[in-house]
Amino acid sequence: DATRYLCAAVQLDHELAKQAIESVFDEPHRAVASSPGVDLVCVLRYALAARSRQVTAKVLLTLIAIGLVASFVYQLGRTAPATGSYGPSLGLPPFTLPLLVLAWAVILIERLTAYYGVVRPRLSRSAFDPAQAPRAARPQDEARLGALAGQDHHGNVTVFSGYEPFIGYGRLIDSWNFTIPVDRPSEQADAVLPFSLAELATEVTGAVEALGLPGVEISERVFVSGADLAQGLNPTLRRLLLPRPDERPQVSLPPAVLDQLREDGSGRARPYLVTTVSGWGSEVVITTTVRFSLSPAKDALFVEGAALLLPPIDRRHHLVDHLLDRPTWRQLLAHAGRSLTAAPGQLVRCAFAVIAFPVNLLINADKRHEQLRQIAKSEFNYGARMSIRQTAAESKFHRYYQQIDREMYAKIVERRILDTLIDFLENHRVDVSELRERRSVIYNGGIFTSGNSRINFVNSSVAAGAGSRIRTLIGRGGTDRQKEKQ
Repeated sequence: DATRYLCAAVQLDHELAKQAIESVFDEPHRAVASSPGVDLVCVLRYALAARSRQVTAKVLLTLIAIGLVASFVYQLGRTAPATGSYGPSLGLPPFTLPLLVLAWAVILIERLTAYYGVVRPRLSRSAFDPAQAPRAARPQDEARLGALAGQDHHGNVTVFSGYEPFIGYGRLIDSWNFTIPVDRPSEQADAVLPFSLAELATEVTGAVEALGLPGVEISERVFVSGADLAQGLNPTLRRLLLPRPDERPQVSLPPAVLDQLREDGSGRARPYLVTTVSGWGSEVVITTTVRFSLSPAKDALFVEGAALLLPPIDRRHHLVDHLLDRPTWRQLLAHAGRSLTAAPGQLVRCAFAVIAFPVNLLINADKRHEQLRQIAKSEFNYGARMSIRQTAAESKFHRYYQQIDREMYAKIVERRILDTLIDFLENHRVDVSELRERRSVIYNGGIFTSGNSRINFVNSSVAAGAGSRIRTLIGRGGTDRQKEKQ
């Protein structure tokens, strides 16, 4: 349902369609932000179709606006010699009323076409088929959509542009981390069995998949800032992600590179295990990210995680579920009234658009020139700047059960991750006694809560918490520990 609602949204919300095209489709150098449960290319196809229809309507309205101005000038020219004044005269200029009626008709027809020619017959729950999304009018647009489809469905890299790396996965609702020594053997063992982060990741992946949660997907995904692509990465990785600096970044890395990035815990491109649980027709998506990092001496394991939420799509975009095959007389009159009130403003905007058109051409040309200049100087930020799914989301839940499901799935996944971590370390003869003792504290009042967790393990070899102010520095063999209060 998430993709379907977004397709309806870009058909009916002109500003959202414009933003999606300008910030995603028409950005030839930036990465795109994929979101769980959303077919981005399908949404863009409907946005392009909406723009094409709206451009046709705007061209007609522009011609009508020009006709109204010409009619006014003609009337002014006829009355001035007779009255000796260029002031206003009684009576409407010729063709004014027919032109206004025509403008109203253009707006009404475009509106009815969107609601009852596209949204109702093609985007209802029973009729929606992403494979039947409109084809792009221009071959170059179709080629660009094909390239985006490959990135959206098969990529394992997210290139972000701002502070938070998890663009496309929703807003950050909680984050946590802790450190545990892994060089101290358990009481029953003489030495710790060595392990790799790949083994740990595989163990956690299998354990989370075994939960059998509805709509669960788990994968390893690399997050990297678009500002680091040009000069912040090692040359090999840069060539893989940015083979051509004047094109969009590549968003797929081979497993061998993922293994290298996983072991390099301090790099600027960092792989996370990403678990998404989609419910309510993909309208509520809970994402848990977790990353493991071993210290250079292999004596301490750092674990960090985050919980993110994609809330339901704005209620306004659910209108598609309530449309009839044909409007009732009352609905038709409502559409006619809204079209009538919108006509003056749209005519004025179209008239000014004629004047602004050459200015916009200059602005767009200057934008492209500035982007190419930044690319040439290795200063360009290739990160995605917009997620259509996040932009169209509501700020709150639609149902009480949606909130409960969010908390339930997040806690189930996070608890399974911690349980698996403890079992894995115990199987490798690591002393996890203290972490076991603290587990109930973590579950009930610490890391894995609903967003306001604060827990510090003071005078302990385990430091944890969202925004924790305890930093644990652990020396080899469990000795030489120093806890620094900040």
